[in-house]
Amino acid sequence: MLIINDLSLRMAGRLLLDHASLTLPAGTKAGLVGRNGTGKTTLFKA
Repeated sequence: MLIINDLSLRMAGRLLLDHASLTLPAGTKAGLVGRNGTGKTTLFKA
C-alpha cells in the first residue's frame, strides 16, 4: 500500500504541490504520464 498524505513541495520559492494526497491499495498498478519537463521526476523525489 502507498499512502501520501498532505504533501506540499516548494522549490526555488515556487509552490509546486499544496496538500496533495494519494492512496493506492496493495496490488494496484499505476503510471504517471506527462510531457518532458512537467515535474514527474520532481514528484517522485518529494
